Amino acid sequence: MLYIDFFEKGVARFPDREIVRQGQRALSYRQMDQLATRIAGALAHAGMGADSKIGVYASNHIYGFACQYGILRAGCVWVPINFRLSGPDALEMAASLKVEWVFFHSSLSDHVRDFQRELPLVRGLVCLDCETDFAPSLDRWMADAPIPAFPMRNPDDTAALLCTSGTTGRSKGIVLSNRAFATMIASFDAVLPHDEPPVHLVITPLSHAAGVYGSCLLTHGGTNILLEHAEPGAILDAIENHRVTTLFLPPTLIYMLLGHPDVRSRDFSSLRSMLYGAAPVAEQKLREALDIFGPILVQLYGQSEALMICAFMSAEEHVEALTNPQLAQRLFAAGREGPMVRVEIMSDDGSILSPRAQGEIVVRGEIVMDRYFDDPEATRQAQLYGWHHTGDIGFKDEDGFIYIVDRKKEMIISGGFNIFPREVEQVVLTHPAIQDCAVVGIPDPKWGEAVMAAVELRSGARLDVEQLLAHCRARLGAMKTPKSISIVDHLPRSSVGKVLRREVRAPYWPKNGRQV
Repeated sequence: MLYIDFFEKGVARFPDREIVRQGQRALSYRQMDQLATRIAGALAHAGMGADSKIGVYASNHIYGFACQYGILRAGCVWVPINFRLSGPDALEMAASLKVEWVFFHSSLSDHVRDFQRELPLVRGLVCLDCETDFAPSLDRWMADAPIPAFPMRNPDDTAALLCTSGTTGRSKGIVLSNRAFATMIASFDAVLPHDEPPVHLVITPLSHAAGVYGSCLLTHGGTNILLEHAEPGAILDAIENHRVTTLFLPPTLIYMLLGHPDVRSRDFSSLRSMLYGAAPVAEQKLREALDIFGPILVQLYGQSEALMICAFMSAEEHVEALTNPQLAQRLFAAGREGPMVRVEIMSDDGSILSPRAQGEIVVRGEIVMDRYFDDPEATRQAQLYGWHHTGDIGFKDEDGFIYIVDRKKEMIISGGFNIFPREVEQVVLTHPAIQDCAVVGIPDPKWGEAVMAAVELRSGARLDVEQLLAHCRARLGAMKTPKSISIVDHLPRSSVGKVLRREVRAPYWPKNGRQV
């Protein structure tokens, strides 16, 4: 199947149901189908055909949502550009991915104004929400365009170019086929069936996991509620007001919700699943979330290169681990391999390792990317020995649960001893005063690198640093315990909400002329 087929199945089954709502404005599946067709026709009229790369650079907006399906219907390649990227970064991304057309939101006009001058391949700009002095509005641009016959596409054709999140450096373009998206949607249907049309709260950018997850709900008549800002109070309001049944959150947003003063007085009875990914949630916070939201937490492990469900931990498995002391270690797991993928642990020489042995997590299946765009060497490295290499270090237990130890490139070497930041962070996060944290290695004349924890405090909390260090020492031992604690107002985060360890680390290293 094609990625667009799932949208069309939703249109056929639920024509009068809302597909998307933003504030007081909503569109039904039938209305979205008509809008997507007009966008596709206007793209074809502008000379955009099969495999033309079309960027969408916008905050969460109904028309941005529509452009995704208009682009796919036209046979073009959808290139979502995170609206939180700066103008230069967005321009660099559009250039590196050879984008030929850009839909943008007026709030980003200053970033986009020079795209056509700087990027010879960009043949047109269209503003989603209004006219600008250099680009037509979407409504005017598509008003009189004819509706042609659109090109035939195949499952192996490219549907989208995504980008790595860039938490460890420059992003890379990721080539994903229709088949990869179809496999991802089949995986979701296998592990998260729906007995009623879901109501999905889209909090993080449509260009990333929450937006892609929304497309998995369309065959079930899913309604996507778009929020423009990830503010905890607004999220809690939206859950109540729209009777939200499902949402996807990075752990840092779960922590913010748990820290909101009104969280225990809110009505969460409509929620059926709260998905999280990018990192495990600390045990204490999982217990708190279960108490507040109910037994609805679901963990996903995947990457933009391997869509969403490499591993899955169900709500039932969360409850089992939280209530059975003999299974408590599973709270640190990412779940077991997904239904449409193989997951193994590999040594540097390509050997598949036995249970409990640590190595790189590798995956194989049709959810995996075709390649990195215009980067054969990076592609070769990522596909060594016939498996996709995630860059994550982990292990499997005897029951098949996969544990992520940390990113391969973020390991701290202190006194010749390997320390994984995530392990230390999990312990720091059990302290009741801590809302979030980032653990990094900083220069040290004795150890080479010393462990440092930058911490955000819960609202109104005060921290006894010595007490926190003693708390860590009792659980981690002296070597892994942070040598210092830095209390910060806000940790740096990526455009999708991940804490950026590299930015926490960077100020400590330039004077040394080295990064290890």
